[in-house]
Amino acid sequence: MNIPLNGRIAIVDDKIEQAQPLMNVLAQKQCPYSYYSGELKYLPEEGNNSNDVRILFLDINLIDDASHTQKELKAKLVPVLSRIISKENYPYVLIYWSRHEDEYAKLVQEIFDNDLPDRKPIAFLSQNKLSYFKLDSERTDDFEQNVTNLFENISTLINSKLAYSYLVGWENQVHKSTDKTLQEIFSACHSYESWSDNANFLISKLGESYSGRSTYKNQSPEEKIKSSYQSLNNVFIDTLEYSTNNYKLPNAGELSYSDDLINKEVIYSVNKKLLLSDDKEIMEYSGAVTEDINPKTDKAFEDLLNNAFNRKVIEDHVRQKEENSKKEKRELDKIINSESSIKRKEIRASWKKIYCVTTPLCDYVQKKCYNIRVVKGMLIKAVNKEFIDEKSEAIFISPKFKFEDEIYVLVLHFRYFFTAISSQGVKDLSPLFRIRQQLLAEVQSKLARHISRQGVLFVDDI
Repeated sequence: MNIPLNGRIAIVDDKIEQAQPLMNVLAQKQCPYSYYSGELKYLPEEGNNSNDVRILFLDINLIDDASHTQKELKAKLVPVLSRIISKENYPYVLIYWSRHEDEYAKLVQEIFDNDLPDRKPIAFLSQNKLSYFKLDSERTDDFEQNVTNLFENISTLINSKLAYSYLVGWENQVHKSTDKTLQEIFSACHSYESWSDNANFLISKLGESYSGRSTYKNQSPEEKIKSSYQSLNNVFIDTLEYSTNNYKLPNAGELSYSDDLINKEVIYSVNKKLLLSDDKEIMEYSGAVTEDINPKTDKAFEDLLNNAFNRKVIEDHVRQKEENSKKEKRELDKIINSESSIKRKEIRASWKKIYCVTTPLCDYVQKKCYNIRVVKGMLIKAVNKEFIDEKSEAIFISPKFKFEDEIYVLVLHFRYFFTAISSQGVKDLSPLFRIRQQLLAEVQSKLARHISRQGVLFVDDI
């Protein structure tokens, strides 16, 4: 059954005795949950609520057992849902209880269509509370069977949304891999009398292995623990990859979608998440990308653009025009030069002059880098990508991504690689983002190939 194992289940019911049977079933299935009575003073503060609910069990009547108008029920429900479900809480499914199933279905739909559209679940499942509890709150005779049917219906609902069921499955793998990581590293402590001493020793050694002995010795307690976390991350990532590759997906199916209903522009926003982090790091951090907003450096970056510019695209464009078919080479060159100049000016009008730090992360963490290793480059609008020489071994071009509501590519030129002592005290530098480790590794790999290439010595036969 594809139920979240990581505590991302919430139960909202003003009568805990009616929520208790559900809580017992979840406990039996080892599925952690959060219970809320609906009283505002016991709910998370809006704005501080976590993005962590995947299944929400909701009692529609949080007032009492009496009948109430939809207006009264709604006035109670909306503030409660606003505090439990954050605006970023997505995706999740809603299972709601009521004694008037058909009537309240419209109320639930209205709440999420009009009052909380930014918190709308991806799927609903309604249940009649009279199937589980009598009017006096006693359980019905077929309560146990109905609860079994309820979880079967929830599983069916989740599996009907293939993408959602796969995401829940992935989160469960993360949860299990975290537990396995701790087991593998700290299982050796079980046989010792003093668990704390041995655990403290292991955690210290993990931090030392990541930072290096001399660096670790001089770190603050906070820095030491972060180094230990990084060592745990290395084991966790390997464990998660193995777990994912060997996970047997029950009833796996193909993901289908309608071209008419999808927003293809979203891939550029996703690319930003895959390639970049919004962390605005200091310039020294590995992968940090900083914008140079000093107009005095324009000439140096213009030179970079000139050396990265793909003039052949302009040449082909000019020669394909019928009016240029009979023109002399000198005249064609003049037109090509003019259009190339116009295009470079157009690129400069919207570019961002940047520096990308390529220092290995281990050198930064262990404080072994005396200088920062930096490559100059630029962010240019993706529509101008064809005008950059993609075949050059000295140029790196990233995939397209969305940044500041525009589609960009990141261009680095390895012939403009240099080292700097520090960014402190340097004016007109503005941090933009950090490129993630996979993209940074690709940049570093191509930079290494460019630096180490020897060329081939040969005699031409012409």
